[in-house]
Amino acid sequence: MVTSQGYREAEKAQREIARAQYLASIVAPSPLKGEADALLRRAQQELQAQAYFRAKELAKASTKIYEALRFLEGAPRQAVPQDPMGRKAYKAPYRAQEAIARAEYEASYYRVNQPLVGRLLKEAKGLLNSGSDLARAEAAHRLAHAAHHLVKAERGF
Repeated sequence: MVTSQGYREAEKAQREIARAQYLASIVAPSPLKGEADALLRRAQQELQAQAYFRAKELAKASTKIYEALRFLEGAPRQAVPQDPMGRKAYKAPYRAQEAIARAEYEASYYRVNQPLVGRLLKEAKGLLNSGSDLARAEAAHRLAHAAHHLVKAERGF
């Protein structure tokens, strides 16, 4: 018997998977897209196995990778770049550095040795080192968050 908590968790996982599927359909092919597609498939398998938390976190990780790829493609373009919290664009590299540091710390603290986490963090650092424009900083921020969601999926909470 599935509880109401189980239904809520299942619905959250399904919502994240649907969002990731939509983004997967509009992102151009790349090596990172292949990784995100693999994560999305794993999320769907976890949903079928009723591991709702892991499915949701894997889907969020793939969503963040797709969003990073969209930033690298040049979309979305705004006249005055601001994030939803109202912070200014010049703070984007600092937010990305903080997210990278947090993901690295959590991966080492929880002893997560998943190669994709390291690869995402390496890509994020490379984006920050290659330039200081908003799109690269936001893409690095999204990749660091994807690594964070992978760590959460591995640790289970």
